[in-house]
Parts: sequence; C-alpha cells; structure tokens
Amino acid sequence: MRATPALAYALTSLCLGSIAVFASENLFWSAPKTAIHPGELALTILAYSLCAAGALSGVLWSRLGGWRALFLGGAIQGWLVEGVLVATTYDAFPLQLVWTPLAWHALITALGVVGLARYAVHGSLLVQLASLIGLGSALGAFGLYWPLERGRMPSTLSVLGYLVGIGALVPVCSIVLDRVGRVSRPSGRTLAIAPCLLGAIWCVRFALAPSPARVSVPLLVALTLWIMRRLAPRDRDSASDALELGPRAPRWRHALFLVLPLATTLVCSVGWSRTNGLHTNIPFALCTSLLSFGLYARLAFVALRPTKSTTSAR
Repeated sequence: MRATPALAYALTSLCLGSIAVFASENLFWSAPKTAIHPGELALTILAYSLCAAGALSGVLWSRLGGWRALFLGGAIQGWLVEGVLVATTYDAFPLQLVWTPLAWHALITALGVVGLARYAVHGSLLVQLASLIGLGSALGAFGLYWPLERGRMPSTLSVLGYLVGIGALVPVCSIVLDRVGRVSRPSGRTLAIAPCLLGAIWCVRFALAPSPARVSVPLLVALTLWIMRRLAPRDRDSASDALELGPRAPRWRHALFLVLPLATTLVCSVGWSRTNGLHTNIPFALCTSLLSFGLYARLAFVALRPTKSTTSAR
C-alpha cells in the first residue's frame, strides 16, 4: 500500500533530517563534545527534519529532480539550519554563507552522504566501498584539527559510538526511503507548513536582533528557488510531478554505509594518537568552499540562459 502524498512527504522529511543530523553534526564534530542525551538528539532530529521539509517543499514546488535538486535542496537546508535555527551564518559574514551551508550541508551532506546512501547502493560494490572509504577518510582528515581547539579528545570507543552508533540512522532511513519510493506533491497547504514555520522563526529572530546580514538568508533561499525553477524541465506534466527517491536496494548494501563512519573513526583515532592536532580544517574548508560555490555559480549561470521556448519565441 503506497503512502499518501502527505505521509510520504513527512516520512521523507524525517528521514532526510535524520541523515543530515549525522552528516552535518556528527561527521562535522568527529567526536562528542559532551554526553549525548536521547532527548537532545531527538530534538535535533526534529529541528533538522523541519528544515528538510522546508527544502523538500522547495524541490517539489520547483519540480526539479536528480543531483541538482539534491545539491540545491541541501543548500536551502544549510541556510535554514545555519541562518534560521541558529545564527552561525552571520558570525563571519559573508564567508559563512558558503562555509558551512554550501560547503558542508549541500556538498558533503546532500551530494556526498545522501548521494552515496541513495545511489551508490545500485552500482558496483567495489565503487560503493571505495567511495565510502574515501569520503570517510577525508572527513577523518578534517577531524584531525579538533585537538587544537578542544584539547584532549575522547576515547576511540566514544568516537565509535558517536559516529557508527548514530550513523546507523543512515541505512535505516535509506530502507524507509526505499519503501516510500516517490514523493508526489501534497496539497499547497501541506507544502507551506514548514516554510511558514521557518519564516516565523526567522522573523522572531530578526525582531530580537535586527541586522542587514540576516536578510541574506531569505534572499539566498529565494534565489535558489528561482534557480531550481529555471532548471526544472518545462515539459513535465502533472502525472510525472513527483520526486523519485530511487529503486529499492538490498538491505545489506544499505548496511555497508557504516564503512564510512568506521573509516572516519580509524583516521581520527590514529591521527589523534600520533599528533596533537593538525591544521587540516583550513585547506579542507577552502577546497570544499571553492568547489561548492563554483558548482552553485555554474547552476546559476545555466539558469540565467534563455530557455528553448524563450529562444524559439524570439
């Protein structure tokens, strides 16, 4: 029995929010800063799921699909998390409009983690494992910086529980997304719930701490929605007006995702035991920021070009 459009939308938002918590929080911090409380983790998942729902509403409204929807939807979620739920986007304005919303949320979380979790499971097993080990090792190399800022790092077992334990959310959510299969556009009211809630939160935060920099987030979200709308195929009919989540994959292929946090744990643990920390954060941030900004600029440039229908009309 296929889920209703509203239920499929809600389940997809919750799954994407859960995956994003692991990818944007756990993989970013590499190790727990304080004791993990189930209640706090649940609230974090709900907050991320709200932002995922806001981004998913934009994707469904624009009718864009594929990797471009994944990347641009991840960018929207990044700006919503970093610029609405919290205010880290404005700490080093305007640099942090790219790092971390584009460089981490869009590039690493959306294209990297979600992309691998959803699409690598259908290809070569060797390619899947190599991709998981490669991304996990790169994120582990980034984590070698943390002792310079945080001092003594937790034990390997703590890191293993933090990354692999919470990382188990990813294959579980991938299996649920397999069951959902596709997300048809729900009613306009359903699509508007999350954006309206996030808009209200932004208005309250702006009223409490007004700043011109805060206006950048809604402007960037609006710009991204315009880009997505321009990039979407013009000839799609209402019958194809759904977001395809990909075909089902064997559950054991989804379970192999845990190779990624294992690789991250191994690189971090070995690196922390042999060094007192390395300034790997700077080259990592520069590379990912340039790459993600370049990709976003490229998509914006393509969106600016006249469509075929406009060209033929001339």
